[in-house]
Amino acid sequence: MEGKFYTSTEAAEITHCSRRQLQYWREKGVIVPTVNSTGKGRNVYYSKADLLVLTVMEQLLSIGLNFEVCHTALETLREQEPWLFDESLPEEKMKRLMLLTTRSPEQPLQLAEFDKQVALEALCQGQTVIPFWCDRIHEILHQNLKRFRE
Repeated sequence: MEGKFYTSTEAAEITHCSRRQLQYWREKGVIVPTVNSTGKGRNVYYSKADLLVLTVMEQLLSIGLNFEVCHTALETLREQEPWLFDESLPEEKMKRLMLLTTRSPEQPLQLAEFDKQVALEALCQGQTVIPFWCDRIHEILHQNLKRFRE
């Protein structure tokens, strides 16, 4: 295996997710570990990019969104901003985004660069606005990895 990989136990500790969450997300196909995705326990290994995905899910859940909305938000981010999950991305290239709820069942969330005026207008129209700072996600993971190594 090239690069650093983390066991389920380590990934749970780093991202502040429970091992049960990781297992559930594997079963649901939300996050499929890089190495041995069908294994259990210590046979499953997560890359740093996988840890970024876990951090995104944990952050979205921590602001009170339900699992379905978090999963939809994650898929929207993966489709429209795949660079977000590149762990070597320079900080100056990171964007500040927002997720906006829509009335379309086919596309319940819209992703856009953060704009205070657009966010305010969306809120005034009854939409939900979820600010999403990409640099903050990377910073959280970096801090968690640093604490883990200490």
